[in-house]
Parts: sequence; structure tokens; C-alpha cells
Amino acid sequence: DVFTRRPVLRWIGNSAMVVAGSTIISLTIATLAGYSLSRFHTPAQRVAGATLLLSKMLPGSLIVIPFFVMFTTLHLIDNLAGLVIANIAVGVPFATWMMKGFFDTLPRELEQAAKIDGCTDMQALWYIVLPLARPGLAACGIYLAIVAWSEFVFARTLVTKPDNWLVTVGLQSFVGEYLVEWPALMAAGVVSLIPMLVLFLLLEPFLVSGMTSGAVKQ
Repeated sequence: DVFTRRPVLRWIGNSAMVVAGSTIISLTIATLAGYSLSRFHTPAQRVAGATLLLSKMLPGSLIVIPFFVMFTTLHLIDNLAGLVIANIAVGVPFATWMMKGFFDTLPRELEQAAKIDGCTDMQALWYIVLPLARPGLAACGIYLAIVAWSEFVFARTLVTKPDNWLVTVGLQSFVGEYLVEWPALMAAGVVSLIPMLVLFLLLEPFLVSGMTSGAVKQ
């Protein structure tokens, strides 16, 4: 009944596209920024890190109006690309500090050994650091995906066309002024949880491998 009365699958598809785009871009930016904050300790780095941390303290309701003004000027209202940009702005600050914490646990001697063998800085990051940081990447990816999937303020304000709604906004359509369609709302809510459960099951082996790595010495 839910699928016939509402375009739930379309809403889930819109959310999936926004989550995929924002998670991939945010994780890339957070990984490079977190690695920079972990390995370089200049005054500029400390100021950048503090700025990222302070920006995370701003509530979404405070920055949604500037986003709306900017996106109206850039013609990004009712555009999923605008939601991707908004989610990146919200997710990157905390994700950067998450990745910095993981990189701080990795000894720098591994990168120095790679450089002695002829690797550049980027090659050492790609071939040595990132494989060891897979648990951190998985945890950070899950965090970014959940934040983007459950986001409501930007999705409700920056998108008005029902065909472009995300699943969080679509669920609100089951709540009327005088009546709440509880059976349909609960059914749609359960369906909306499935993608995140699948994502967690796919990334869970990386989290487990990270917790158990180093437990057995050869």
C-alpha cells in the first residue's frame, strides 16, 4: 500500500544518490585533511583544525538560511547536487577529526621506511597508510552515510518538489494536519532502514579486522 500511494522507492533512490556523492567526497576530503593535521604541526594547521572543530558546533538551523540564499543565487534549489554540497559542509569537520585520530595511532616510521625505499609522500599515503587505516575509513564512511541519510533540515528547506524529496522528507508526508497514517509511516520507516543496515553489514568486516589486527604476533 505504501509503494502504491507514495513514490517511496524514488525517495530512497534520491537519498542513495545524495548519500553516495556526499560520503565519497566528504571521506576523500576528510582523509587528506585528517592526515595533514596528524602529520604536520604548524600554526596554520592548528588554526585550521580549531576552525573545523568550531564549525561543527554550529547547528544546522543556523546555517540553513545562508545555504538557501547561496543556492538560490547558484540555481541549486530543488537540485540534489545542492544537498550533496550541504552534507559535505556538515560532515567534513567531524570526519576530519575522526580520521586524524586514526592516523595518530599509526607510527610514522612506516612512512619513513617507505620513503627510504623510494616512495613519495602520496605513494606512502596510498600504499602504506590507507591500507592500515581501513577500519578508520570504514567507521568514518558509516558515520558520514548515516548523517547524510538521516538529514532533514537541509532536505526540507532546499528541496520543494515531491519528486526530488529525500526519504526523510517523504516520511513526513504521512503526518497530516489532523491525521497520522501510522501503519504506512511505520512500514515506510522500516523500509528506509534497510539501506543503512546493508551498508553496515558490508563495512562491518573492516571494523572487526581493525579491532583484531595486531592481537596475534607471528
